[in-house]
Amino acid sequence: MADQNHKATTGDQIELMDPTGFIVPARLIILGLPIIASMISRTIMGFVDFIMVSQLGTDAQAAIIPAGILLFCVLAFGMGLLSVVNTFVAQNYGRGEKASCSAYTWQGVYISIVIGFFVLPGWYLANPFFAWVGHEFEVAKMEAIYVQIGVLGVAPTLICVAVSNFFNGIHKPVIGFWAAVIGNIINVIANYALIFGKFGLPTMGIAGAAWGTFGAAIIQMLILLGWFLLPRFQREYATAVESRINLARLYDIIRIGFPAGVQFMMDVLSFTVFTLFLIGRFGTEQLAANNLTFKCLEISFMPVVGMGVALTAAIGKSIGEGRLRLARIQARWVCGMSVAYMGCIAASLILFNHQFAGLLSDDPEVILWASRMLIICAVFQVFDAVGITYSSALRGAGDTFVPAIMMVTNAFIVFMGGGFIMVYYFPQLQSMGPWYAATAYICILGIAYSIRFAFGAWERITITSR
Repeated sequence: MADQNHKATTGDQIELMDPTGFIVPARLIILGLPIIASMISRTIMGFVDFIMVSQLGTDAQAAIIPAGILLFCVLAFGMGLLSVVNTFVAQNYGRGEKASCSAYTWQGVYISIVIGFFVLPGWYLANPFFAWVGHEFEVAKMEAIYVQIGVLGVAPTLICVAVSNFFNGIHKPVIGFWAAVIGNIINVIANYALIFGKFGLPTMGIAGAAWGTFGAAIIQMLILLGWFLLPRFQREYATAVESRINLARLYDIIRIGFPAGVQFMMDVLSFTVFTLFLIGRFGTEQLAANNLTFKCLEISFMPVVGMGVALTAAIGKSIGEGRLRLARIQARWVCGMSVAYMGCIAASLILFNHQFAGLLSDDPEVILWASRMLIICAVFQVFDAVGITYSSALRGAGDTFVPAIMMVTNAFIVFMGGGFIMVYYFPQLQSMGPWYAATAYICILGIAYSIRFAFGAWERITITSR
């Protein structure tokens, strides 16, 4: 303990007394850039997928995002739960307990397999679900096909999340970056071939997009597991030796990760209800405009999410080393950088909303509604940056329960409750009404998470039960 305190004091003297003031942000940027690049590559490839599917017509364009959001809702609980693998790995890495880093990663892999098994009935439930939602027949049919194939890729996708978080936690995110880039390139090639029937393959339409994504997830998973089991990592982190199921560590991940999973799932579920039940009732054009708006928003929030993942790893390592003051400074730096970036995005959305909408659609009504939505989105950009930053910072400390309560309460009352009020009592606003509720929801969350971090309850949390 004395050695660890000496290490923390020495490190703080080096980093916090830096006369230039740039050691901390420079290290954060170096850690975050590969993760951000991975997020951007995924966003770009998803953008390309969206454009390819859009060539199939307005019905396909209207179907792809609701189906993708519903599938992501299925994935969200597992992704949120497994995000704390980053926390456990980073804190153990900071303490120098490298074998424990691998042990917690393996528990994440086993949790991924179990979740993948339990979502398989979604294959049979997709058709009746979209029939119940009430979208137009052709749109509902394509939505169901996409989800049916998508549930097969849940387990490999979650395994990728768990193993990527191992590399993030040991501050080697470039490995996850290259695996993501290779997987995303394969995804685009496979989607192009299967959607349009290229290279001698059958023309499968929207089903081809789903099969291409499934194949890319398998390949990315194999790349990450292969890297994880390389001899150099086996020697340093005992990645093969620590592969057994460990009930105590499983419990640790579930105890800390379950609230994070609920939080992320509820966030995605809220936007799923928003898209399927609130926006969807105003017709195909406004639904397509909503989908187009979400694609534009990915450019703004995905890099900030990537920086948030880096912050989780950085704060976890700092806590493992006993350097709480440094953790606070890291959070402030990331918040400042994220706010500056998303502030620029907000200005761009205000000035060029019509041009952004026109890039993805040639339907005048879709462009009109998307332009209005993008202006609303400009309002919450800075609050979104604050919320993503401090939610990630709290997760790095293992503070997941109270943030989950904040998020779920806000989602039920402000987002979904406010959205339904707008639809039923102010129908003349059409799809703008639910977007006003969404803006309030994001702004409140940003403020709540920043206050939670400032009060410092996270400094007293112990993430292991042993």
